[in-house]
Parts: sequence; structure tokens; C-alpha cells
Amino acid sequence: MERYGVTPTVLFDQLGLLEYGGGGFHCVHMTEQDLEICRDKKIWVVTNPASNVKLASGIAPIQKMLDKGIGLAIGTDGPASNNCLDMFREMFLVTALQKFQEEDAAAMDAMEVLRMATVGGAHAMCLPECDTLAAGKYADLIMIDLQQPNMQPLNHIAKNLVYSGSKQNVKLTMVNGKILYENGQFQIGVDPAEVYQRVNASIDRMRR
Repeated sequence: MERYGVTPTVLFDQLGLLEYGGGGFHCVHMTEQDLEICRDKKIWVVTNPASNVKLASGIAPIQKMLDKGIGLAIGTDGPASNNCLDMFREMFLVTALQKFQEEDAAAMDAMEVLRMATVGGAHAMCLPECDTLAAGKYADLIMIDLQQPNMQPLNHIAKNLVYSGSKQNVKLTMVNGKILYENGQFQIGVDPAEVYQRVNASIDRMRR
């Protein structure tokens, strides 16, 4: 603002960078004009609530974006600002922070949040072949164990996932029809212990 007299969103629009859509990440500090540009230029907003609250960056106006018809998805950002990288926690924070910000317990319905985390993510990444489970599309999915205390009673599965779900409920992960994780076992072509060892070795080098 000090340098150009306009917000980053307006500046990018003036420079023509938004003519072909794209993505905006975090989007915590957004003016009404910024939101209108995102809507008109079909910018997908990827919110990262855990990162934003950890860094005290603020709360993105997701409910306002939803009301304006802006495409929405959920991300985690990286481990430097979000240690957990847990999409279930992100979903809960999206709805809980909007309820707090809007002072409205009905803000950000669980179905909208679940849509952001699934279909929205695929569209934000320009991967329409991954958005739903349908013939001719990639079999990208997870299977959830509902027979755990946090998922009972089964009153409303979508709300259970958003408000109570945990990564511990994930029983299976499949990408393009290939099972990469099942019942605590990784099938990624490398021993997880080796990955942990390399990660800790990298951290040891950084500490020196």
C-alpha cells in the first residue's frame, strides 16, 4: 500500500496477472474490492487457517467469499508454519473461525467446508478429473473408520467429519487407484523408518 497505493490484489489485477484465473493463498487481509476482483477473475482462494492462527496473521473472511461466489479450497501451508498438516484440523478451524468472526454459530455449514476440502481442492489445482468419484475419473479417495468414539453417533456423517474427524480415522488412502496406506502400513516404495531417519538427519544439520 505504501509503495503503490493499492492492495496486492488490485496491483496484480492492474498488471494483468489475473486475466487467466489462478489461485490466491491465505487471503487474510482482503478489501471488498479485492473480493470482487477474485470473484470476477475467477480466482480460487485457498485458505490455510492453522498457519494463519499460529503466526497470528488473522482470519480470512471465508464466509464473505462464499457469499460472493468465490471458489474456495482448503490447504495447510508448510510445516514451518503448521506443524500438523492435518486436513481434519483445517476443516474444523475453517468453520469454527468463521463462526467466531461472524458471531454466528450457523456460519460456514459443514457441507460447504467438506466441499472446500475435496471438490474445491481439485478445482483449485485444475484437476477436474479428481473432483468426484465417477466413471472415467481418477480413483483418489480415503476410507474412514466410523467405528471409533469420535465418530459416534452417526447422526450426520459430513458434520462428524468436519467437527469430530481425525487423521486417526483414516483407514486407507488411494491415489489413482493405487493404495498408498492401509491400516497403519505405508505402501510408498520406501520404508517410513528411512524417511524419518533422513528427516532427523536434516534437522541435526540445521541445528549445527
